[in-house]
Amino acid sequence: MELTVVLLALTATVGLGADGGKKPKYTGAPGADLSKPIIWGNECATADGGGLRFGGIDQKADDGAAHTEVKVDGQWVSIIDELRKGNPRKGYLQGSRAFAAAAKLRLAGDRFAYLDGKAPAAAAGAGQTLEEQWHTLAVANPSEVNDADTLVKAARQLVGAGINLLGTTSSEYHSTTAEQMNAALAAWVMFDQAADLLDCEPAPRAIAPIAYDAKTKLFVIFGGDHLDYMSNDTWVFDPSRKRWEQRHPKTAPPPRANHTLKAEGDGKVKLSGGIGYNNTDIGYMGPAYQFLDDGDWTYDIGADTWTSDGGGAGVSPDQRAYRTYPGMAPESFLKGDKPDAAANEAVLKGLPVNTWVAMHPPVRPKVNRDWGSACIAPDKDVLLRWSGGHCAHGGSDVPMYHFATNRWEMPFPVELPLGQCYSNTSYPEGFNFNRRPWVSGHTYKNFGYDPVGKVMVFTGHSPWFYMFDPAVEDWIGRGEKPAAMCYGGCFYTLTVCATDKSLYCWGGRNNGTMHLWNSAMKDWEPLKVTGAVMPHPEVDHCGLAADCKRDRLILLPKTYKGSLFALDCKSNELVELKPDGENDLAKTVNFWRECAYLPDADMIINAGATVAGPDAAKDAPRLTLCYDCANNKWMTYKLAGPHTNSRDVSYGSCYDARRKLVWVTDTGGEVFALRFDPKAEAK
Repeated sequence: MELTVVLLALTATVGLGADGGKKPKYTGAPGADLSKPIIWGNECATADGGGLRFGGIDQKADDGAAHTEVKVDGQWVSIIDELRKGNPRKGYLQGSRAFAAAAKLRLAGDRFAYLDGKAPAAAAGAGQTLEEQWHTLAVANPSEVNDADTLVKAARQLVGAGINLLGTTSSEYHSTTAEQMNAALAAWVMFDQAADLLDCEPAPRAIAPIAYDAKTKLFVIFGGDHLDYMSNDTWVFDPSRKRWEQRHPKTAPPPRANHTLKAEGDGKVKLSGGIGYNNTDIGYMGPAYQFLDDGDWTYDIGADTWTSDGGGAGVSPDQRAYRTYPGMAPESFLKGDKPDAAANEAVLKGLPVNTWVAMHPPVRPKVNRDWGSACIAPDKDVLLRWSGGHCAHGGSDVPMYHFATNRWEMPFPVELPLGQCYSNTSYPEGFNFNRRPWVSGHTYKNFGYDPVGKVMVFTGHSPWFYMFDPAVEDWIGRGEKPAAMCYGGCFYTLTVCATDKSLYCWGGRNNGTMHLWNSAMKDWEPLKVTGAVMPHPEVDHCGLAADCKRDRLILLPKTYKGSLFALDCKSNELVELKPDGENDLAKTVNFWRECAYLPDADMIINAGATVAGPDAAKDAPRLTLCYDCANNKWMTYKLAGPHTNSRDVSYGSCYDARRKLVWVTDTGGEVFALRFDPKAEAK
């Protein structure tokens, strides 16, 4: 019976809908002063000079979280090291975190295989059951654990999660259907929650107010926004013992953040208002949150009970409410028919020559992803989309497009930076709670995929670069950039390009700057470039393309005045090129960002900009400019099909050598494919 309750509670954990029949009122979220080290945190001072500070993002911290601080003699003092050292459950905590990490990794592999039209990789072996692993943990950590209730709840979470995976408690499992993957996702949430139960302080959260009750001499917090989910857990902090305790009332208010929490000194705390996620229709610059209009709630600290002052019913406590908006939740990309790689490959083989074809993937990422690009991970056979900022999508997610099946995949629940969304270029530069970066003001072309290290490297923040690994479907770390790559608004100009051997980054504090990515060291190294004076990249109008046949980079300035530049990747010598051919047409182009090298044609195609042809009808073929690398010559081609007019700053392009196709995705997640033949319809 108790296990059934755990599993039923999980149904509410994975998503919380809008409130009943009331018409929701939508809103934004609080912004932040990014000049301060801690944003979206809360603190509460007491009359005797004490106080508690907890929550919010620490923009410089390696885990992104602002941890517990107490006020002593008028100064805020961190006690997280003391709390961790004194946590009697730390052995259990470590094991639980390992369970969660393993479940997340397995789910990522299974979901990737499913959306790629393949069977999952074979399991490593039967392994211990979850009960056996938990017993091993208990034997290794036998003493000092007197919080039996918390341990029992954590154990039930773990066992319940295992049972929720294909009806087995085995730690080795594979999901092969959409339904099983949704169950595995729910199980991962339970694993992660079990670990939270065992930690020495509450899970990180933002805009979660703190109240101090003078009668019990306890601080109380409720809920808050983890930025990918909201919670409705209840915690108290005892300043005399310097200890957190998670409470487990029978019912609680629904998950929320940015509510008010007040204590009158009578052993009770009053909760009012708050916001939840808007899962209805966000749209372009739409409000991502909604007000929760469910009246006031009272928490009796001594009795550990929540009561609705309006007589409403509470919900199960310790829930997580994730976004369920289609196109922002990982499970929404599993809907529809099972991906069919064979059928899709047959479509791709039949694509007409020199005609853009819209692929119409059945589920597309939301919301619009303007002013950014994409790159290809050829070893994983996917396109990585990293775009947004300003007035567009502000999340940390990297949607992946599977060429094999025409399906998008969302690697993890979308996180949004609260009121920084749609705030021009004002986005945090540090880690969030899940050790992921935020999108920059825009991403333009300030990232690329390392063909050796198999990671996407993002350079648009200072002082760090960040790495995304499609194999684990997540961001995996960061490092410090060289000083020349760190400056205000670096995302505007840093331009990254992948060759078949590494990554290059054009731009920096000074003109003539180029850096080479060291895959082994995971670091950027400055290059000493000789020869011609290197132009400086400007926003996303410039282009950088790899001529892999000659082991060189082609630099395309913002305004073409008869010259291109070529950087020899062996000698680091820069030479000026004077192409023949359609120079007049080249001079009309002012958008070179989306240039892709086609090795079979030995040409660089400007996939992000077209020019109206002489017939100029709405649906008439458009002129596309190409650079003939072998002959140092401009060529133009009439390319039919749906494609951009003039330029599209939200296009992301790449070349797929496996199928010999050029791919482009737009702001709304539509995908276009082109089979290019330089011998057909050349002008």
